[in-house]
Amino acid sequence: MATLDRIAQCVRRASARRERLLAVYLTVGDPLAADPRTGDPLSAALAAVAAGADILELGIPTPTTSPRGADVRDSFERARPTGTQQAWELLRLLRGTVPQTPLLPLVYPATVNDLGWDRLIDDARQAGADGLVLTSPAGGADVRRVAAAGLSAIPLVTPSTPPGQARELEEHAEHLTYRNLASGTGEPLDLEAATETAARMSQSAAKPFLVGFGIRHEHEIRALAPHAAGVVLGSRPLRILGESEPELRLERLRAATRRWKAATVLTEKTSGAV
Repeated sequence: MATLDRIAQCVRRASARRERLLAVYLTVGDPLAADPRTGDPLSAALAAVAAGADILELGIPTPTTSPRGADVRDSFERARPTGTQQAWELLRLLRGTVPQTPLLPLVYPATVNDLGWDRLIDDARQAGADGLVLTSPAGGADVRRVAAAGLSAIPLVTPSTPPGQARELEEHAEHLTYRNLASGTGEPLDLEAATETAARMSQSAAKPFLVGFGIRHEHEIRALAPHAAGVVLGSRPLRILGESEPELRLERLRAATRRWKAATVLTEKTSGAV
């Protein structure tokens, strides 16, 4: 456990404000996330935090990691020349700039294959990460390994995860788990079905969870927020950066993040669903 438990503080702060967590995803070293005027590679991350992101979920490019979702995969290809060690150094610099914001590197099976668990955990700790989002946890063993290193393991629990394994993942996750509502990142969300799924999850989950995959718009966040501890916007921030003129990228990301965060606030109409 880190001396400063940023994730727990974040959860408590959101609860006190009657809102849900907003996690924004970015890939470390992606040139589209840099300020086009100054070249500062942390500009998009800082813009998202300043506009209301509670958590940053961060992709770390490694030699063979190639995420399935097209937007995230493309961002890895753009970021790969940065190099893995430089990406960790950028994360360390980001830690010093946003000392209260939880930083959660995203771990794929290829991440582990490229780096090995010992190096991955050591690099994450030295960079100041608060935890690791595990996209394909091997039962409770991976979660326990991460927790034993003093990091918060946030395992992905999918609709196909066997109930026994889901309970084991929840048991060893210190703060949160991650639940997907679409089959892949960047895919369209069936909001009615997703809301029903999130509601069922909230009734059976033993641990607070974030929901993600396919969330793009404020009305989707408002519908899902009452049933989860927070929402993750992944492909959408990347698309905003990719579709905007360079001089407008950061402002458009800030504006979108402000709207997303506003949508996490519970209203009298929605708070009864919690």
